[in-house]
Amino acid sequence: MEKGEGENQTSISEFILLGFGNLPGLQILFFLLFLGIYIVTMAANLVIVVLVVVDRHLHSPMYFFLGNLSWLEICYSSTILPRMLASFLTGVINLSCSDTSLVNLVTLIFSSTNIILPFLLTLASYVYIISTILRISSITGKQKAFSVCSSHLIVVTIYYGTLITVYMLPNTGALRIPNKFVSVLYAVLTPLINPLIYSLRNKKVKEALRRARQKCRVFP
Repeated sequence: MEKGEGENQTSISEFILLGFGNLPGLQILFFLLFLGIYIVTMAANLVIVVLVVVDRHLHSPMYFFLGNLSWLEICYSSTILPRMLASFLTGVINLSCSDTSLVNLVTLIFSSTNIILPFLLTLASYVYIISTILRISSITGKQKAFSVCSSHLIVVTIYYGTLITVYMLPNTGALRIPNKFVSVLYAVLTPLINPLIYSLRNKKVKEALRRARQKCRVFP
């Protein structure tokens, strides 16, 4: 950057992202917590990918989709969590020395389009699903359907709730700290919850996991 006459400017060649640097006493705790979550996330998603590939009973479109979802979660977590373990990243937009109001406005517009519309469509589909469940005559059938539906709703609520908080609410003032922790929730816990809700609670996946354990015992 060229300096104009009489101007006092400093050229910035690097910066440090502090993340949770304002909580030095909790650095080790955060590191161990995120490391544990990362290990469990990788293990759970990797188990699903392997089961879908090796177990012929899971060779159907639905389980191929779940396997691809788990593979995406592995890639996503491996992109974010190792770097988070190293430096507890947050964001870089507030480090800019220029006016970021236009960037924030554009982000809000795109976020509103890409988050609210899919959220409303997902919500409408669950309203239809719940109305269908209510028409089931069997009480046992209703309970089973509501059990599956409620689990999925938890994931949807966490996913869209964190997206709206991170990308649509202002990251200023009293919302700065909650926004930081919600960002962690979105980046860290969603890849962990997805396999637990969508796959490892599935009856066929449980049976495939049991068969894999039996094979491991037979072939030590």
